[in-house]
Amino acid sequence: MQIRTIESFLTLYRERNFSRASRRLFITQQGLSRQILSLEKELGQTLFERSRVGAEPTEAAHRLYPYYNQMLELYKASMAVLRSAPERRPVLRAGLAYGIASGGGPDFLLSFQKFHPEVELEVQEWSKEQCIHKLLHNLLDIAFLINPFPENLFRAEILTGDNMYVAMYRTHPLANSREPLDFRLLDRQTLITGSPENAMRQLFDYCCALTGIQPRIHMASSYNLDFVNAMKENVGLATLNSSMALRVVNPDIHIRQLILPCAGYLYGCVQTYNAGNSLAEQLLEYTRAYYVSHPLPVYTGPAEKEGGGGGPA
Repeated sequence: MQIRTIESFLTLYRERNFSRASRRLFITQQGLSRQILSLEKELGQTLFERSRVGAEPTEAAHRLYPYYNQMLELYKASMAVLRSAPERRPVLRAGLAYGIASGGGPDFLLSFQKFHPEVELEVQEWSKEQCIHKLLHNLLDIAFLINPFPENLFRAEILTGDNMYVAMYRTHPLANSREPLDFRLLDRQTLITGSPENAMRQLFDYCCALTGIQPRIHMASSYNLDFVNAMKENVGLATLNSSMALRVVNPDIHIRQLILPCAGYLYGCVQTYNAGNSLAEQLLEYTRAYYVSHPLPVYTGPAEKEGGGGGPA
């Protein structure tokens, strides 16, 4: 059981409604539902009676509420004690939107920690909406996001860009060329793509809205690279970023770069008035320099896959 699951239970208990509770938690209703179902399965108890008008706590939920509320308060108090300890290294809280890690996100953070052991780097992975919420409420010092998002809420700097690719079995009708593929040609195609909370999936959905196309989502999973490498027949298309495209080992898979209506960028975001938080500025500057010397690899086709190389889009 995780603290975030307890927080979700408490919020739903108070709100009595999945929609209101998910907005307060800055997660999707589907994400909240999965957390509650997982908790109910772990406890072997039904905690909420679902209906069209809301979610009514069961007797088991009523009994658990005071204990879980106390657990959350004790957790917050314990974290406050740790942060106030004079002997502790300065803490830098960095948030990663879901999906960034698959594109090499941890690499620059690991490199920063290696060269700055005097800083305790606390990396948290959340949905993009949660990262924004936590940054605005001083629960994160810096957040790394993929567009689109409301850039006017804080100071956002582009750090690097990446391409989006589509993978397909060699017999697929779109596998007749290796030239970049117009994004609009994905209209009505069957797609395997990331989960709705994934930042790259959200960029994909934004591009769909810009072009007005409507692909058929066959599967939304955090493990679509595994599905690509296991493809044995023409089951549709799968979206990938550069790092994932370079890890496709199935020789029967054909990969084409997508021509997007909106370029995808990795942003470093800090509060607009960031005076006094020199650690966040230090990480932002380090990451900017890191991507200059370590540009994201670009997929250039099977013959050149081993070498990688190239710069960001």
